[in-house]
Amino acid sequence: MNLVFPDYKNSIVNLVSSILEIYNVKSDHPPLKQLDTENLKLKKNIVFLILDGFGLNLLNKFSSSTKFMNTNLISPITSVFPSTTSAAITSFVSGKTPWEHGSIGWTLYFKEFAKYIDYLPNWDSITHKTQDVKKYNVFDYVGADNIFNRISNVTPDVKQYYLTHEDLSESSNVIKNSGTAEIIGYSDNKNLYEKLYQLISNDDPRRKLFYVYSAYPDKLEHQYGVYGDEVEAFIKETESELKLISSQLAGTNTTILITADHGLIDIDNYYYVNEDEKLFDSMIMPAFPEPRFLSFFVKKHKMKQFEEEFKKYEKQFLLLDRSEFFKYKLLGVGKMHPKIDDFVGDYVAIAISSSAMKSIYVQNGKWKKEFLAHHAGITEDEMLVPLIQIDT
Repeated sequence: MNLVFPDYKNSIVNLVSSILEIYNVKSDHPPLKQLDTENLKLKKNIVFLILDGFGLNLLNKFSSSTKFMNTNLISPITSVFPSTTSAAITSFVSGKTPWEHGSIGWTLYFKEFAKYIDYLPNWDSITHKTQDVKKYNVFDYVGADNIFNRISNVTPDVKQYYLTHEDLSESSNVIKNSGTAEIIGYSDNKNLYEKLYQLISNDDPRRKLFYVYSAYPDKLEHQYGVYGDEVEAFIKETESELKLISSQLAGTNTTILITADHGLIDIDNYYYVNEDEKLFDSMIMPAFPEPRFLSFFVKKHKMKQFEEEFKKYEKQFLLLDRSEFFKYKLLGVGKMHPKIDDFVGDYVAIAISSSAMKSIYVQNGKWKKEFLAHHAGITEDEMLVPLIQIDT
């Protein structure tokens, strides 16, 4: 299985740096060399479209149904590590690496609240219920300033929009990270492109930036597998909608930049930490934040026991101690976010196969049905995403 490490000179972070450069905002990370930002500065409308889970593998697998997107493919770029929505979306909205913004996975243990919290939706990880943001404002502890505020500070005449599904449009995360952008909710995939067309084709003479997020095809891949029929249907619909809107927007001086936060891989085996008695016995607390990227806090007097027990998983997971993990700079470069020190344990395990590993909470038990596909590892399918540019 091919492994791909994040390239923080050719990643989704560098794509954001390119967008910031279009609006004359300085970034700590280099822009992508394959994007002509000087030409993009002349565009009236920039659309930054993120399709969650749209890995390069999907573009390749469904190539006969994605001819338009493939024709406009510039190159592959890498996700950040971990290749998961919490890390990548926070990088998209901040222009920072996970090392800088601190959101290194879905479930994070916040000592401030003495609980595990699913960061992006701000859910209690045990009950999966949305928390009172006034009592549990995790966004005060993790994250970074958003790109919309930074653009407004330098180029205030640019009108900014943040398009997301209407179910997410009033979430605390979206409100926090949208900054000066106007939040627009859409109902479904077709409605997304209808609203985008309406906003671009109106008589507003200002330059516009559109940040557009779709939670698909990720949701479908988790449920039906990476190459399920439902996933293919969504890809075909997206291809059709992109062809239509590019035709409708002809002459509007618009560029659509399309990418993804990560790809996914089908899972053929789940391991449960609690079922490995000696491994679980060596741990201080349940592992987190992801089933394909786990941080282990281990009892000091049982370090050897942990290492010995984990050898049985060495073909499925790369085990690194804390110092090795930091040495490889998988989370990126820049100034370390202080919460990284809390979230990275004595060891981390990174998926290099098609397996996943979870902790089980006794009060919840196992899921009746696990996800068929997952992400957060360093396989090619998870780490490589497309960079597509459509000019109208």
